[in-house]
This record gives sequence, structure tokens and C-alpha cells, in this order.
Amino acid sequence: MDAFKRLTFWLLEGTKGGPTRIRLLSLLEKRPMNMNQLSKSANLDYKSVEHHVGLLEKSGLVEPIGDGYGKAYAISDSMLSQNDVIDMIRGVRNGKSGKTKGKGR
Repeated sequence: MDAFKRLTFWLLEGTKGGPTRIRLLSLLEKRPMNMNQLSKSANLDYKSVEHHVGLLEKSGLVEPIGDGYGKAYAISDSMLSQNDVIDMIRGVRNGKSGKTKGKGR
């Protein structure tokens, strides 16, 4: 598995915030949104969305469109080229939802 996939799986399945990041990516898969739109669509507070989108952007999973306060975010080309990761986000990978059940129990 290449480094990008390892990082992606760790961010989405190996951390406590993974399910939230999967939800945000699922929303961005439908259309680009700014932080406020994402916050309302995901029913999360703005600061939480800002934190998770910041991690996703740093990791190359999303990219900004425009700049300034109202800039939107979209799924990056790197992420779009990873079909198995996109399938995981959609919840079809091996019939699982993308959420982990416990920590190795």
C-alpha cells in the first residue's frame, strides 16, 4: 500500500475523528462547500468542521477553491484517483460502513 493510501486509511479509520471526516468527505463528494455550508449540512459546529477540514487539506484529501473567508473545499484529484478509498467513504467496501468497531477487540 502506498503512503497516500496508508495516510488516508489512518485518517479515516484509525482515529477517533475518522467517522466525522468520512461524513465530511461524503458531503464534499456531492458538491464543493465552504466551512459554513459543511457545518450546517453535517450538523456540526463550525470549529469542529474547521479542524477536520484542516487535517484533510493538510493530508491532500481536499483542496480549497478560491480564497478568503468563503472559500469552498472539494475532494482533491489525488483522492478521486483512489477508487477503493472513495468506495470506503460510500460505505461499500467489503459491505462495511467505514466505521471501526472497537480497537482490535
